[in-house]
Amino acid sequence: MPRMPPKFEDHERESAQADLETRMRHGKVTVGAAVREIRQRFVGITLADYARLCGLSKTTLMNIERDDPRVLLESVKKALKPLGYELSLVPAEDL
Repeated sequence: MPRMPPKFEDHERESAQADLETRMRHGKVTVGAAVREIRQRFVGITLADYARLCGLSKTTLMNIERDDPRVLLESVKKALKPLGYELSLVPAEDL
């Protein structure tokens, strides 16, 4: 599977991932943007290859990453699972 070059050094990975998770918790990054960032920065895999890995079409994965509101939640779940994330609801007071 072709890989893209990482956007940061290995030693910066932990800090970059913590930053992304903080931005997600505070609603500063959308689900689609988070999927794209994780796929590109942390996994380093092309959209086409990641779509195949998830069992999604390339178009569906592109729509997820663009936050298309017509995307089914099941498709979003499929895109998140290989990245080690899941879609869930959290009470606002826990944020």
